[in-house]
Parts: sequence; C-alpha cells; structure tokens
Amino acid sequence: MEHQVLIFIFLLAYAFSVQVPPKLKPGSSKDPLKDSKNKTELIGTNATLVPVVTAAPEKLAEVHIDQHKTIRISKGDLDDLLDVYMERIAESAATIKDKDIEINKLQTVNPTSDDLQVRLDNLTQTCSAQNASQTTAIKEKDEKIKELETKVKIYETRLKRKQHLVTELKKQNTSSTALINHFRSKAVYFEKKFREKKDDLLADWEAATTTCIPFGKSSGIHLLHIPGFLPFLVPCEGLTTAGAGWMAIQRRIDGSVNFYRNWDSYSKGFGKLNGEFFIGLEKLHQITKSQPHELYISFKRFNGEWSYAHYDDFLIGSAEEGYELKLLGHYQGNASDALRTHDKMKFSTFDRDNDEFTHMNCAEYHHGAWWYDFCSRSNLNGKYFKDEVDNVQGIYWEPWYSFRSLKSVQMLIRPKSQKELKDLPKTKKNLRNL
Repeated sequence: MEHQVLIFIFLLAYAFSVQVPPKLKPGSSKDPLKDSKNKTELIGTNATLVPVVTAAPEKLAEVHIDQHKTIRISKGDLDDLLDVYMERIAESAATIKDKDIEINKLQTVNPTSDDLQVRLDNLTQTCSAQNASQTTAIKEKDEKIKELETKVKIYETRLKRKQHLVTELKKQNTSSTALINHFRSKAVYFEKKFREKKDDLLADWEAATTTCIPFGKSSGIHLLHIPGFLPFLVPCEGLTTAGAGWMAIQRRIDGSVNFYRNWDSYSKGFGKLNGEFFIGLEKLHQITKSQPHELYISFKRFNGEWSYAHYDDFLIGSAEEGYELKLLGHYQGNASDALRTHDKMKFSTFDRDNDEFTHMNCAEYHHGAWWYDFCSRSNLNGKYFKDEVDNVQGIYWEPWYSFRSLKSVQMLIRPKSQKELKDLPKTKKNLRNL
C-alpha cells in the first residue's frame, strides 16, 4: 500500500512537470538540468522519503524512493499507469457515493441510536418487571407444587389405607356371601315352616275357641277368640295333675325372661308362650269376664317336691279398675292360701304403685309385679334365683311367712263349669317341708 501511494504521488508530480513547464525567475540559471539537479539534491537533503521527478533527455522519469532506491519509468507507461489508477479512483469514488447513498437510506429507515437506546431501556424495564412478576409467580407455583406434593403423599397414604380396607372388605364380603347363602337356605327352610305354621294358624282360626277345653289332653299353642276382642295365641296344657283343658297364663322355669317390667308390659304381656311368659292383664281380664274361671297354681321346690293351690272362682278387673283381683273363691291345695291377702287388691308395678303402703312401692321392694297389699305373702313375678334362697325379692309362695325361692311355678285357668273339684289331685304334703 505504501508503494502504491508513492507511485500515485509520483504520477501526479510527473504530470505536472510535463504539462506545465516551469517558468524561470529572474536571476535563475538557464540550465534546467543543473537546476533540477540542485533541486533534487536540496529536497533529498531535507526529506529523503519525498520522491523527486527529473526530466531526462531520454524521456524517462526517475522516482527516488530513498537515497539508495531510484525508479525510472517512461512517460507512456506512466500515462497508462495513471489511467489505470484514475479509473480505480473513479470506481472508488462511485463506490463511496453508493455507500453514502446507502448510509443515508439506512439513516432514514433505521431509528437513531438514541431512539434505540430509549426503546432498549423501555424493553429492559418491561422485561425486568415481567421477570420479577414471573419470579413471584414461579415461587408461588413452587409453593403450590410443594403443597400439592404434601397432599399427594397424604392421599397416597389414605389410598393405601383404603386399599387395605377394600381388601379386608373383600374378605368379609366373601365370608358374608357364604353367610348370606347360608341364611338364604335358612330363610327357605323357615319360609316352609312359616307356611306350615300359617296353615296351622288358619286352621286354628277356623277352629278358634273360647277355651282350651276342646283340645282335651293335648298340649300346644292354639288360637283363642274371645267375643269382642281380637284373637290371640295361648298355650294349652292338657297333661297336668289337675286334668285336661287348662290354659297357662304365667310360667317361671329358668330365669330366661326378665319379669321386672313396667305397667304397659304387664298389660300387654311378654315372654315366650313355650317358655317363660306372662299372658297379659288385659287378655286375662277379657278371658275371665267372658265366663267364670278357676285358677290352679303348681309349685316346685329345688329339692324336687311339688305342691299346688286351687281357687274355684278367679276374676280380674279392667284397666280402669287397676286390673283388680276381684274374685278368688274357695281355696283347696297342699301349699298355702298365700293369695288370700291379695284379694280385692289392684295390680302394682315399679311405675304404677297401687299397694296399701304409703311410704314405699311394694313392687320395687319385692323386685316384681303383683296384687300387693302390705306388701305380700306371695310374689310369683319376682326375681328368679338359681338356688333356693331366703330373699324378699325372689319367687315365693309364703307358708308361715317364709321367703324361700321356688324353682318353678305355673299359673293355669279354665272355665269352672268343666271340672268338678273332685277331679283335682288329692296329694297331701306336710306344709312345713315346703
């Protein structure tokens, strides 16, 4: 590049020396070569890097690069070279002009650097704000994710428990299915039995009677129909020491049924007809008022001895009358006439005090329900004891004021016109042994 610059300067100097011959000033030498020589020497002395052009008689131009380098070139070559460089200069000028036009276009199209800086600052602020917002949102999302992960763990634990429970329930379901199948077979069996019982009940309904006498010496549960009252089932006892045709109204044998009950229970009745039961005061009232009845009570002690008490006229009053023991009639038996003191007394329970005592409830004191007076010489609905005990709350029929508990007792009734007293058992026992 440095050589090109030197050549370009040389060409300019040459063109100037050829086209404009120098004018001689007054007093200058007329010898051009001498002057040129002197000028060359002078210039070379002061600036060794500046080229000096000297016209030679042979039409050659000399270019001194420095004190040791001199280039000689003819005029024709110099002109050609000048033309080449002038074309390049023109091309460079045209290129520069194009670039200037392009720069102007870019300056008109593109905003200035200040506008770009302002937009960049605005974008930077917007991005910073969005970044802060996104950072906050990300933190919230992270916290939400942690919360959800905690919930997922809880739900996984619950799911495991549920799966375990489902497994257990499946096992239980398998067992329950087998049990259901068993109960289904039982249901089929009981349905068959029910139909049989239903047929028996229908037959009993058609053959319903007012007493157990038509069944004679056969024992069983039969339908009784008292005029003006709904039909109900009763246990008939035909094989007794007192003869046939008796109806059981109360039975104590093993203590399987609780007899310490309220007024409503004793009014309706409770227990099992083929086990321990009480027929109910309302039914007892309806039966005994329909026609005269007799009462027969059998007792059994824990030592195996038995006894009885018979009353030939037994009548129970209505609910309005407190189910009063209205009639007893004459006593016959080998136990004792322990029911006599309760004649004409109303029935009492722990929630209905109808006894003669004013300062206490005899039903509570004797843990039972009976026709109490002051308070009782008999307590057949008292508490059942597994052994013979002397207790005022027990089941007792008091001979000479003894409270020894009984092993079993059964109260029976039947219409009094059916049997004579001579049909009753004539067994005599020493009452002191009871």
